[in-house]
Amino acid sequence: MYGKQENKSYIKKINKDGLMEKKEENNTEMKQSFNLSAIVGIWESINLHPTVMIYQSGKKYLLSMLHVSDNGQAKPAVYEIQKEDSRYFIVSAFKRLYIGYDRVKDCLSISYYGEYLRN
Repeated sequence: MYGKQENKSYIKKINKDGLMEKKEENNTEMKQSFNLSAIVGIWESINLHPTVMIYQSGKKYLLSMLHVSDNGQAKPAVYEIQKEDSRYFIVSAFKRLYIGYDRVKDCLSISYYGEYLRN
């Protein structure tokens, strides 16, 4: 099993002494934990991927996606949203697709599929 990978970005600033310093950018908004109730709704992909619906069923939260095949047939898929180490994900085709949420932009992010905007 591979270790966790983090995408770190850095900001170069000139400090009060006129020296350049490199600081890690604190871009944790998409990474930090959030309440699943905040992302309930219908989300449209900005990259033309399938529209996603997130809803609560009992104590579970589910993500529903409608895949359309090349011949135009629609196949619904429903995934349970799971959590590990304060990160949410679904399992699709034996792969974990991580879910992030930016509260400020009200933007959902699903690894592989990209960003989604609330409908």
